Amino acid sequence: MADSFPRRRIVISNLDLDLPNYGAKTEPGVEVVTDNLVTENMFDGLLQRTKIGTVSAVPASNGGRGLPAFADVPGSGIVLPGGVNVYFLDLAPGFTTPMHRTPSVDYVAVNQGTPMLITPKTAFSAEDGKADYEETNESLLRPGDVVVQRGAMHAWANRTDEWVRMIGMVIDAKPSESVLDGKQLELGEKWLQ
Repeated sequence: MADSFPRRRIVISNLDLDLPNYGAKTEPGVEVVTDNLVTENMFDGLLQRTKIGTVSAVPASNGGRGLPAFADVPGSGIVLPGGVNVYFLDLAPGFTTPMHRTPSVDYVAVNQGTPMLITPKTAFSAEDGKADYEETNESLLRPGDVVVQRGAMHAWANRTDEWVRMIGMVIDAKPSESVLDGKQLELGEKWLQ
């Protein structure tokens, strides 16, 4: 998605207290640091992810000044173990992501466009990484809508001729579990074709 100006991250932090001292009513000044965000092209540029920031553990620390250290997110770059990952997600016109699941709770808010959330309607075979589902649920989303994804299979589609922009906040979670033939199955990260 070509922006007419770069997306920025503006980080504000408390400055050390200095004179004058107003006693218990003293409040610190605020430092403002701005930098440009970097976009990562995926799937030949049809999907773009722009990292806003990460928090390695909750509760996070508000100590320090300047740009905080942002953790690298391993694997597919979605789930930061033990932490939180926040990013923009832009989908090109006509693009559909692979069906996938991550061990996380995701809050995905639509900023621009009308993406489609696609989920399998019933149990299906996923042999050799290939999805064999017959029916799907499709939820058309509008700006301001928020999807709360809890470790479930899903895909995103943009069936319009305009780019879609969403913002995601991904929180590490225990993998979902399901029972099959009396056995507990752990539903970890999985990507299907």
